[in-house]
Amino acid sequence: VEGLNSVNADPANYSAHRFLADSYANLPRHGIARASELLQSQLLQPINVTPVPPSLAESSLFILEGAGPSDPSFNEFNPLFERDRLALQASGVAGGNSILGDELIQSGLQGRFSYSLGQFYYETDGFRKNNDQDQNIYNAFAQAALSHKTSIQAEYRYTDLDAGDLLLKFRPTEFSNSLRQESINRTLRLGLHHAFNPRSDLIASVSYWDGDLDIYESFHDEFFGIDGASDFDIDSDGYMAEIQHMFHSSRFSVTSGLGYFNADSKHVEIMSYSPDFFMEDTTTIHHYHTHHTNLYVYSLINYPQEVTWTIGGSADFFRGGTRDLDHNQLNPKLGLTWNPFSGTTLRASAFRTLTRTLISNQTLEPTQVAGFNQFFAERNGTESRVYGIGVDQELSSVVYGGVEFVERDMDVIFFDLNKLENQETDWEENLARVYLYWTPRPWLATSVEYQYERFERRDEFIGPDLFYNIKTQRVPLGINFFHPSGFIAGLKATYVDQKGKFRVLDSEEETPDDDQFWVVDASIGFRLPKRRGLVTIEVRNLFDESFKFQDTDTVSIEDMAALPLNPQISPECLILAKVTLNF
Repeated sequence: VEGLNSVNADPANYSAHRFLADSYANLPRHGIARASELLQSQLLQPINVTPVPPSLAESSLFILEGAGPSDPSFNEFNPLFERDRLALQASGVAGGNSILGDELIQSGLQGRFSYSLGQFYYETDGFRKNNDQDQNIYNAFAQAALSHKTSIQAEYRYTDLDAGDLLLKFRPTEFSNSLRQESINRTLRLGLHHAFNPRSDLIASVSYWDGDLDIYESFHDEFFGIDGASDFDIDSDGYMAEIQHMFHSSRFSVTSGLGYFNADSKHVEIMSYSPDFFMEDTTTIHHYHTHHTNLYVYSLINYPQEVTWTIGGSADFFRGGTRDLDHNQLNPKLGLTWNPFSGTTLRASAFRTLTRTLISNQTLEPTQVAGFNQFFAERNGTESRVYGIGVDQELSSVVYGGVEFVERDMDVIFFDLNKLENQETDWEENLARVYLYWTPRPWLATSVEYQYERFERRDEFIGPDLFYNIKTQRVPLGINFFHPSGFIAGLKATYVDQKGKFRVLDSEEETPDDDQFWVVDASIGFRLPKRRGLVTIEVRNLFDESFKFQDTDTVSIEDMAALPLNPQISPECLILAKVTLNF
């Protein structure tokens, strides 16, 4: 809520965007919004020595929440004044399932020039067979202030992922023994910020991307007695350019922008069969071209003083892609933030979106309307109509509560193999959240939440997640202790109730199922003096609870596999030791 209010108060404030990005880090299905808010913060920021963690700009690390080597909140406090100097931040993690990772960031500031060099590594064998992953991220960022009004920046990113079947499905035995996913992505980005005056800012970003993705899986058909394998390779490259202007005053602000995406891709699918079977190996090659233009205008109007109206719209012009779409769409945006009483915030919104093609899942377009997320990781060309309402209440100086509800109605495009043409199906989502936070002492924080998700998908297409409908209820209960000496501790117990209709792997069979369980996580640690570092030991699923659970925060890989974007629950007891040092 504070991040939302900060961005609305001054859309050109880099600290507000970074604050909002960090607050998105632990929210499911906010990966694109988090990475985009970080990009906007980087473009608006003055030169500084604050490190740029390679992992922070990635919208999808496929790592259990909090199990990475670094903690994004470690850098949430920046010095008011900066001086020329060099800095080094080193983080590491080790734990069960052969988890080993590190993140090293070296940054520096000299006069009008600053830079940050980062490296991220993470590996694990996973909690089951073929659940392993190995990934590397390298990042180089440089920024120069040409004058007190103008700055330029450049960033290069390299990512490398080698993984098996990472998705946690409802039935623990429903996974592939042979699925392998390998991807390499290289991104070069150039950025510009110019302040015409204290109320008028211009930012621009141009990115070039080159990526390779390979998906391999062997198969066995018991009915026909066929053994074989499929090898699907995608080689893509493209660029994306965006420009945005922000005018802001005490009662009125306008954010307008234009973006263009252009990419070419080559898809090669090789089907191979055992030598003793009569079918010959086949190779299919497709070439695709995608270009997507978008423009938008968002206005924030404070009238009367306690009400902020969000009125605007965007337009998308989509051509090509793997489904050869030709789609133009206007997207109205309407939001309301109202403070009828001191400490009370009422929020409501109604808007439409078209899932856009992005590089590194980052965009300059505003990520939220009255605090409701606009960008979700889903199929390109998906049309969504979103309706949200919520209230946030400061009950006292130490008690905060709130409730919000979001409904998403989607038109999803898929290729029908029976009709050999594009078809459209309707998906529905309902998301609800209730929270109550109490900080009785400056060193003690407690929380009670209720989270509800409902996904409805039609029989004609359900995607690689393999569920028709699913309802998930979570009740996280947490308490955290922060002693002035530096000692910290936390305990979190989460009740989960999930039920739905699932499809058996390699079958059209539809079966209902459900499960209810508790998961307890615990941690202890110590903050080194003068913010020199942080040492923690964490235990996920403390009592080694066995359960059935389906990840819902996922991304589809060409309808052949799904990856978990932000896993929240460990299916077995997992011990982690983490350390961060800052020099």
